[in-house]
Amino acid sequence: MSAETGQSRFPLRFSLAFSVVFLVLYWPGFIGLNWVPGLFHHMEDVWNDRMFATHAASLPSADPRIILAAVDDDTGKVYHFPLPREVYANLLDQLKKYGVKTVVFDVLFPEPREGDAKIVDATKRFGKAIHLFSTALKYTPVGRQYVVEMPIEGLTKTAEFLGYPNVDRVLDSDGHIRRFIFFDSRGKDPLHEDEIAPSVDAVALSSYLGKPISEVRADFGAPPDKLWLMNFRAPFSWFKHPKRDKRSQGKSVKVEDLFQVRSPYQTISVLDLLNGELTAEQKRTLKGSLVIVGSTTLGYFDHYPSPFNPESPGAEFHCNVIDNALHHDFLQLLGREWIVLILLLVIWMPLLLHGFPPVVGAGVTVAICAAWYAFVEYEFGRGVRVDFIAPEVALLASFLAQNVHRVFAEARKAKETKEMWSRFVSKEVVEDLVKNPDRVKLGGVKRDMTILFLDIAHFTNISEKMTADQLIVFLNKYLSALSGVITSRKAVVGNYIGDCIMAFWNPPVIELPTHRAEACLAAIECQGMIAKLNESLDHSMPEMPAIRVGLNSGTVTVGMTGSEGKLQYTTLGDEVNLASRLEGANKFFGSKIMASEATFEGAKDAVEARELGRVRVVGKDTPIRVYELLSPKGKLSDEWRKALPFYEQGLVLFNKRDYAHAVVAFQEVVKVFPKDGPATLYLNASKDYSAIPPQDDWDGVFNLTAK
Repeated sequence: MSAETGQSRFPLRFSLAFSVVFLVLYWPGFIGLNWVPGLFHHMEDVWNDRMFATHAASLPSADPRIILAAVDDDTGKVYHFPLPREVYANLLDQLKKYGVKTVVFDVLFPEPREGDAKIVDATKRFGKAIHLFSTALKYTPVGRQYVVEMPIEGLTKTAEFLGYPNVDRVLDSDGHIRRFIFFDSRGKDPLHEDEIAPSVDAVALSSYLGKPISEVRADFGAPPDKLWLMNFRAPFSWFKHPKRDKRSQGKSVKVEDLFQVRSPYQTISVLDLLNGELTAEQKRTLKGSLVIVGSTTLGYFDHYPSPFNPESPGAEFHCNVIDNALHHDFLQLLGREWIVLILLLVIWMPLLLHGFPPVVGAGVTVAICAAWYAFVEYEFGRGVRVDFIAPEVALLASFLAQNVHRVFAEARKAKETKEMWSRFVSKEVVEDLVKNPDRVKLGGVKRDMTILFLDIAHFTNISEKMTADQLIVFLNKYLSALSGVITSRKAVVGNYIGDCIMAFWNPPVIELPTHRAEACLAAIECQGMIAKLNESLDHSMPEMPAIRVGLNSGTVTVGMTGSEGKLQYTTLGDEVNLASRLEGANKFFGSKIMASEATFEGAKDAVEARELGRVRVVGKDTPIRVYELLSPKGKLSDEWRKALPFYEQGLVLFNKRDYAHAVVAFQEVVKVFPKDGPATLYLNASKDYSAIPPQDDWDGVFNLTAK
């Protein structure tokens, strides 16, 4: 009763808890004095960038009255960086001649240099020229403070306004600029110390519109430090030097060769402005315009990513902010209270769908996701930014959680069935039986499989020195650990026979084309596991446990055997018996893992091994070639890298009946591994056959007389 009640209450409890947790993660807050954005803040920003990029064709065009005078590569080649002050003075005079209304310098002139008098005079002559001051957080004798860096003294008197270009407060963690502040309360207006510091964009508006700065502050500075979302303009391709390029060879060049500058705002090279190399269209556009002078040369300008360009010049962002302000079309933000309401609705929606079939619930969820996407797209087209990621994640997470719970609840009966059958067969077989109940019957199928027999060496000696309780604890510990290694390689543990484990790979319930390699790797890993287990043993034991493993592959019969009242999933056949014989054959060679050729050939790309020779086991007339597995492929120890070539050389010499030289080779192996069983076996045999050679008709096969 209580379990069912707990299950029925889960959807309601989850919806309540998830609502609280999600809103806390979504809503920004303060840690100490630092504002921390919500979990989805950055993701929503990136999504909004994508919206601009995908809607570039339908975005508003840039205001043609705003022009970027680019200090580009060509300008730098002629005048060299940093440009002399006299160049900027000449530029101001040229712009005045072209009828430019306001000039904004996105260049700071902080220290005195040659030519200062000329730029000061040119600024005075132009009248509506704006220069920069900057603020920076620095260490001072009285602590960390914002320090104002002013332009040279003459410019503070002749400039119409001074504005700061700083973007540190609006720079996002990924380096993007998506928001802007017109007035920064951290600093003071250097020309009006009773007012907070204006941005270069604010004073540009005041100059260009002929409005007092107080009116601009009323429009864009209340409340102080208000963030404005930038509404990016669609980019265009502009001719870099249209007049000069068309004239260069006395004929027109291909239009595509002139598209070298991509920006929302008409970009005119400062070099062209100084040389007067402008088209009639450029001259017409300059008249009555607002020109921002800034560098576009890589390495000589501040650049930030935009939705359209990974390295947009900082001056371009000032153009965009001024443009948005002129048209009063900054991107609007749907009220967060509406988003909170939407979040609550989508979090609770799956609860309302709980009584419907999962397919219906999934269909409604997909429909809501699609509808929200369509709504976000529609609002973006109206200049309104709507959070997209958070509602979608809230809906999908809530739907998944509710339905995962439903799946688990509906699977309880199946789980009980599994628990009952797990007492008799492995969990893999249980899974198959739950899916295919018709398999719970007597009978089997022929199948290509790999069989493993694993036995604890000298178990009788070990068990005789233990009490009954100690023996059971010992066996459970070792068999559990070794079985875990084997089953982790997708095997079925078919049976336990005292201290022996019998397992098999690739039954019908677990399709495994690489079963030979998996079995070999499992055997090697079991040797590693026995070493770890022995490290934790009480060293008062009569001897440390070791294991012997036999592996064979071939066609066997697999299925449920036994009686109607007691069934067992196992394998039968000659290939199974051979695997058991190979486990015992390790005693003859002194080896640890013996694999038949049928197994090794399918695993040789996955393991390192050495040939042991050909053997004829009890009950078999046909000899087979056997191998000892040493390590996974490419992971031989340094000792084996040294010894294995000698062993292989010795085996070749032994098979050629060159026993004297075989002795020398096997002696080198024994120097590295004094207790190596196969090398010692062949060394002694080589010595014996050197003295008394075997009969001429001996075929080199070892006949094993014990199981």
